[in-house]
Amino acid sequence: MCGIAGFISDNPLYDTRTIVGQMLDAMRYRGPDQAGIGCYGNATLGMVRLSICDTVPHEIPIAGAGGRQRIVYNGEIYNAEEIRRSLRDQSPYRTHSDAEVALRSYGENGVLAFDRFNGMYALAIWDDLAKEVIVARDKAGEKPLYYCQGKDFFAFASEIKCLLDLVTPAFNADAFSYMAFEFTCGKETLFKDIFSLEPGEYIRYRNGRATVHPYWKIWDRRIDVPEDYNKVKAELTELIYDAVALRTNNCAHSHGVLVSGGLDSALVACITKPDVIFTCHYDLGSDFDELDYARLVAKKIGRDLQIIEPTPEDFLRTEERIAHHLDTPCTWTSFSWWMLMEQMSRQVRVVMTGDGADEIFGGYHRYLLLHHDEQIHRMGAMAQYAYLIDRYYGSPVKRYAKLINRAETMNSEALRNDLEEMVGFYFSKMDGNVVHAMGVTDFYSTMQVLLQMADRVCMAHSVENRSPFLDHRLIQYGFSMSPDFKIRNGVTKAILKDIARAFIPREIVERIDKRGFSAPINRWFGTERYGKYNREFYRKRVFEMWHRLFLDGRRQPVLPRRLNAPLMADALPVKEDHGIARYHHC
Repeated sequence: MCGIAGFISDNPLYDTRTIVGQMLDAMRYRGPDQAGIGCYGNATLGMVRLSICDTVPHEIPIAGAGGRQRIVYNGEIYNAEEIRRSLRDQSPYRTHSDAEVALRSYGENGVLAFDRFNGMYALAIWDDLAKEVIVARDKAGEKPLYYCQGKDFFAFASEIKCLLDLVTPAFNADAFSYMAFEFTCGKETLFKDIFSLEPGEYIRYRNGRATVHPYWKIWDRRIDVPEDYNKVKAELTELIYDAVALRTNNCAHSHGVLVSGGLDSALVACITKPDVIFTCHYDLGSDFDELDYARLVAKKIGRDLQIIEPTPEDFLRTEERIAHHLDTPCTWTSFSWWMLMEQMSRQVRVVMTGDGADEIFGGYHRYLLLHHDEQIHRMGAMAQYAYLIDRYYGSPVKRYAKLINRAETMNSEALRNDLEEMVGFYFSKMDGNVVHAMGVTDFYSTMQVLLQMADRVCMAHSVENRSPFLDHRLIQYGFSMSPDFKIRNGVTKAILKDIARAFIPREIVERIDKRGFSAPINRWFGTERYGKYNREFYRKRVFEMWHRLFLDGRRQPVLPRRLNAPLMADALPVKEDHGIARYHHC
């Protein structure tokens, strides 16, 4: 787990090494163990390194065989040894790093190499022969990558704050995903001229032009899965076990699991049997208390449960630091995460979570609403009434767009149209099946909120976060199997619960009241009149703090240069060559 940055320009007046050095300094906590910068042609690449698997210092950026290519890299490729053995070039390696394996694989296979990478990664490769830079992000979006472009430069980094000195920061009032979800997802950010590279995509920068290309999307990677429930259960069990094992064995440090009291984290903990498990507890009544379930997990695997009990004083102490690290105002569970990391970082360098299981296996209770309506459509007696049913209920796209809309202005026609267009895109990719379609929509939208938050909070404490359910083989399998295995007889995540019975306490499998790491902010600060789970108070508070930290008082940037020259340029759009509609992204 690391941080990467790069600056590409044909303008010889830029002091590119200083520019990239300043970008790395802004996120030094992501890589406290080592740092390096290299200049190649018109590209300057840099990296700060957190040593998780390969703990020996080595040259950064890493060179490929013959020195023709260089890589900076953030993340872990868990099947690196398997890839290493499959390559034609078996000459000695300079390091034990999976980054060097990734570079050699790219040298033999080009961007097709990314298909085989099982892991989380954001990387940039300089190719001296092609005189180009390739910047890629992993299939699920676990590792972040942002970019911006001016008239005579292109830049990228692991965090937004690293790019703020390259553009004039301005609020992106058109970011509809923030209005809808209280967070940005897809390509857009809350800064007008800074963009996010989406999961499963790469950028090719050549001859002063950056183009975005997809290489892995769920709807293009569906596979044949048996129709027999027992066969699917057996295959899925094996995949889950292997995904957890890959992420457990590929580590030179002790590791922990965050146990929320729910099925997903309990299953990960009971399979991996970590060195230590943690939970977050608020002693304010049953709505916020899942401690008994976490204790069941600890008893099952024979580990001590470390309990973190945050206070209102902790919230006030940490809120500005959290806002700084998130880069974007987030009203979700970042505070609970932060308090957990403060304690965990003293004991472990790797943490496992259950992220992704709800989206992939149909776990959210809201899915039951559209699933119920779909059952009505399937009834033979209703076959001639599909048109009337849609008139009565509204189309599945319109209903789901309304269901996930968190905006204050839910009746805004422009926002409603944007959200329906986004949801409609994902629904169209999943053959009209609403369970798969809802999961894919959430996978590329609201799940990205959770991944971004987990990455920033963990990296702020120099801890690596791993999510076994985001193994791309599980993603493929989950969105290829029959959706009837996900929701059965009104039970969400049905097949996963069936699998989990062999590993975790029965009481957790049968829960129907799971909430996650919710913090009682409204109770603490006397704003319960808005509702126990209403985010309005917190949303306004974190947005105002974000605006103060990132926008107030910022001026036109002046980039470091070798000679006196006007260097700042207006931001330019990056060409997207894949021909996908605008709301392929949120």
